[in-house]
Amino acid sequence: MKKLSKIFILTLVLVMLFGTVNALAFESYETYTYSIDGEPLKSPAAYDASQSLTSVPMGITQEKFGGKALKGATDIVTDDAANVYIADKDNNRIVVLNKYYSCIHIIDGFTDKSGNWQTFNKPQGVFVTSSLGGSTEQSLIYICDTLNMRIVVFDRDFNYVRTLDEPKSALLRENSFKPMAIAVDLYGRLFITSTECNEGVIVMSKEGDFTGFIGAQKADYSIIDIIWRRFQTKEQREQSGRNVSIAYNNITVDSDGFVYATTDGIKPDLQIGAIKSKNSDYSPIKKLNSAGAEIMKRNGFFDPGGEVMVSTMSDSKGASKIIDVAIGRENSWSILDSKRSRIFTYDQNGNLLFAFGDIGDQLGNGEDLVAITYHEVDGITYLLTLDNANETAGGFKITVYSPTEYCDTIMSALHNQNEHLYSEAILYWQDVLTRNNNFDLAYIGIGKALYSQEKYEEAMEMLKGAYETETYSKAFAAIRKNVIGSWVLIVILVGVIALIVGMLKFFGWAKKKNKLTSLKVGRKTYVEELIYAFHLWLHPFDGFWDLKHEQRGSVRAGSTIMGITILAFFYQAVGQGYTFNPRENYSTIIVQILSITVPVMLWCVGNWCLTTLFDGEGSFKDIYVATTYSLAPLPLLIIISTILTNVMTVGEGSMVNLLVTLGYIWVAFLLFFGTLVTHDYSLSKNILTVVGTIAAMVVIMFVAILFSNLVVKMVTFVSAIISEIGNRL
Repeated sequence: MKKLSKIFILTLVLVMLFGTVNALAFESYETYTYSIDGEPLKSPAAYDASQSLTSVPMGITQEKFGGKALKGATDIVTDDAANVYIADKDNNRIVVLNKYYSCIHIIDGFTDKSGNWQTFNKPQGVFVTSSLGGSTEQSLIYICDTLNMRIVVFDRDFNYVRTLDEPKSALLRENSFKPMAIAVDLYGRLFITSTECNEGVIVMSKEGDFTGFIGAQKADYSIIDIIWRRFQTKEQREQSGRNVSIAYNNITVDSDGFVYATTDGIKPDLQIGAIKSKNSDYSPIKKLNSAGAEIMKRNGFFDPGGEVMVSTMSDSKGASKIIDVAIGRENSWSILDSKRSRIFTYDQNGNLLFAFGDIGDQLGNGEDLVAITYHEVDGITYLLTLDNANETAGGFKITVYSPTEYCDTIMSALHNQNEHLYSEAILYWQDVLTRNNNFDLAYIGIGKALYSQEKYEEAMEMLKGAYETETYSKAFAAIRKNVIGSWVLIVILVGVIALIVGMLKFFGWAKKKNKLTSLKVGRKTYVEELIYAFHLWLHPFDGFWDLKHEQRGSVRAGSTIMGITILAFFYQAVGQGYTFNPRENYSTIIVQILSITVPVMLWCVGNWCLTTLFDGEGSFKDIYVATTYSLAPLPLLIIISTILTNVMTVGEGSMVNLLVTLGYIWVAFLLFFGTLVTHDYSLSKNILTVVGTIAAMVVIMFVAILFSNLVVKMVTFVSAIISEIGNRL
């Protein structure tokens, strides 16, 4: 009996071990999202690769279909009958598969209205419109006959309908109409990207008339280009503009008629910079309305343009190369990064739902992905990729990805959220969190649902963990509104009034004290020197004169003011409200000391070095005292603005910024007139002195950095010599 138990336990362990190995082997790629700091966070698989099909199992190589395997395929789309269409460019045809991925038809030409047989020449794109209840007029197949410079239209029974030739327009350059991708909205408007067109997306009516361009990409001129254009003729400038503009490479349209267009021609440094800045000008994906305005929501941590960590040692491929876009369920959409054979899926607000895929020949990975599309079959939405696999792997192939339960749960949560069914949405988002507690969008979804249910405090708690300041601010505003209607408001108002009255009394006392001190003969006390700053705020001319000639200030009082300024900035660093510091980034007192002391000393040294050469009357001590006294208004405004961040919303942040900006302007104003009075300069000479002082500060910093680098190199050299001598002894 004991022996049988041991055998049973050993067998169970082996089964579990082999099961684990197989499961790990099946996952040939990782699925992940990104944290707010740009760190990848592993998540459960959103799609499982269920099968991979080449031309032979799809039946494309059968004799009745021409006996040719896919060659140079560039595009893949589906229709509402679950058929699949592939633009087989190098074979000059469109391959049609049924929902089981078996070839049912080949479109390799047509008989035109004159009875002549026409063939395609490198067709790169295909699009199929919805049947809309069986309407033949709206259910059409559009083929980009690229090198023949035309769009050929068929009905869903593969009968030729019409040809839309290159449109005639003064705005469209000759021979620039080489369509490579096409999308058609519900009204029959055609949106076309062309290999030779840099002016934006070409828009045509359903009759084939050219109506204009939309979404023209921003030209990325360098400084040298801008200077050089000053000396160019009008014709040269126009030609230069065309050369640097960026063409779109792919396009699709969603059910609302909004156009999604991709490009892979943006300069890598500009695209990488747009990742964090979320600058739509240099994003590889744009969402355009019918007027061509960019309306993409970019509410995620980063721009929805592919890979984020592109400058690390683990990923040296650089910025993503986006070559296709597909519309998925619940207004989600996916883009394809051909550099990494990776797919990034976002929601309608630009939040990353998941990213997956990698380069390789294992099932689920891609060797050279060229296109993606969604494929709805019997209520299940699959994801298809078209892969330019190597010849040993059978040539081009289609990989079919099945949505996992994790993916379906996310889509169900988005569905309920879009339908305003917040109670149900919370349940699905909670289910997502049980599978992936690093999924920030789930916290945001729950927080927004709780906000809609007027559970503001609970909503704030959920939103705080996901850095969602906009809805958090709305919930805070609602709580604040409730507080205003209660007795708490009375307490706050009494406190604010008492504070204002106290400050007014203090300023009045300071004014009287300064007036009495002005009549005092002899050395002033430390308190009198410190209080004098309140007079200097509003009376800079006579204030700085008395500061120097009447000895109303001192180094010790000036140093105290600088110390108070340091403490004020330290309080700002640690005391801001969550809305204004969602990442809760704090700095130490040492950092604040350096951030205030270094600029002050640089200004003093630079000003002293310059004014000694230009007949300045102020000593280094006079400059230091005038500079530190000029800081006096800043601490008060910094403290007030920091307090306000704890009671204000994001929309009211302009008031906080205004106070801080006012403080800096006030300090600059005092510093300017302090320099003028201290050195007894004229206005024009003082302006030159201030500009020269700033230049001197830059020079001093440069020399200091150069010297520190030299010292480091010397220390490294000496250390290396000592180490070498030690090794030889």
